Order: sequence, then structure tokens, then C-alpha cells
Amino acid sequence: MFIEFVDSLRCTRPHEESWLVAAADRMEGRSIVEGALGCPVCGTQYPIRDGVADFRAPGADVASGSSSSSAAPAPAVDAEERALRAAALLGLADAGGTAALAGAWGAVARAVLAIAPVHLLLVNPPFAARAAEGVSVLRTDGGALPLAAACLRGAALDEGTAGDPATVDSAVRALRGGGRLVAPAATPVPAGLTELARDAHDWVAERDAPTSAPVSLGRSRR
Repeated sequence: MFIEFVDSLRCTRPHEESWLVAAADRMEGRSIVEGALGCPVCGTQYPIRDGVADFRAPGADVASGSSSSSAAPAPAVDAEERALRAAALLGLADAGGTAALAGAWGAVARAVLAIAPVHLLLVNPPFAARAAEGVSVLRTDGGALPLAAACLRGAALDEGTAGDPATVDSAVRALRGGGRLVAPAATPVPAGLTELARDAHDWVAERDAPTSAPVSLGRSRR
């Protein structure tokens, strides 16, 4: 788990929103490989093993890859094309920020990193995954994502994750103004997003910019 991204993670328990405190037992560069995230409000601890933050119920095992240099299994034949599609739809032409790849989208993480210098967050990839350079991984039980508001520049949901309304709503909340959400074509476009394009497979929509506070106008006196 990338240490700078810890500030964007939130406790999933039903209480006022709270950041998490990281305790690192082993680091590799700027990533926590072994450790835990703790909530200062309710005391819940979320383990980090092999760089994977586990937000699931106690007792669930974190799937981890067999190689520390691999964030995804061997790419499929069309991985490069799908990675180009993901980078284009999410608007990852410029460097910086974090984009989330949920479910099956995580399989193209390495290919996306080769063309887009960003931090990638893999959410519940359907394969054994381990954090690597430029990649963080988290596991959840589904439902709302443990993410702060406006912490993502983009997110791509697959059929499984887009089928959970709480996941979709929390992904929208996690987008910053102008951030993009990619979801299967059959998924309704949530409120607060403006659809930019769609085809037979996916649509991409942009998070509406937040409305600024009213500005008081008055006549100046000289």
C-alpha cells in the first residue's frame, strides 16, 4: 500500500468519517508491505499483508501473488489494447493522481502504468495480486469503497463491481471534480455525472464540478 495514499482511506464502520493511522512493520520504498491500518474512532484494525490492505470481515485471507514484481497475472493477448482504452477513457494523459481499477480491470494495471505515469489502486482484482511499484491493492466485502471524497482522478468498474449500488455511489463520491468514471454500458449513469461517450461495452462520464459558495456582491464606496 502506497504510504501517501493512506490519507485517502477511511474506516468502513458505521460512525463519523475517520482517517486511518498506518503502522508499518515492513516497508519497500514508499509502500507498506506488512503492517496495519487503525481507526482512531472505533479501534478497528485492517491488516496489510504483501502490500494488500484487507478491509474484509475478520478471518478472510488476502490473496497475494507469488512474485513481488507482479501486480497482475500474465496479460491477455488484447491487454495492450484494453490498457490503451482504459487510459484514454479515464483521461490519464498527464502524470499524477490515483486511478482505481476495480475487478477485472486490474488485469491491465501493468500495461496502463507503461503508458500512464499515475498511481493505480486495484480493488478486488479476481486474481492473486500483490502491491508493486506504482500499484496499491485493497480487498473489501463489496459495498461502499473505503475511500475519502475527491481522492481519485478516475475509476473503472467491471460488471461485478458496477452491479453494487453502494460501490458505484462511493466511487462517484471518491472522484474529484472533473474525474471520470467508466462502467459497463448496462449500468445507469449516476446522478452527479455527465456522460461523455459510450459504445456497446462501456460508458465514460465526468464528475460535475462542485458548486462554489455564493459570492457576496456590493457597491464599493470611495
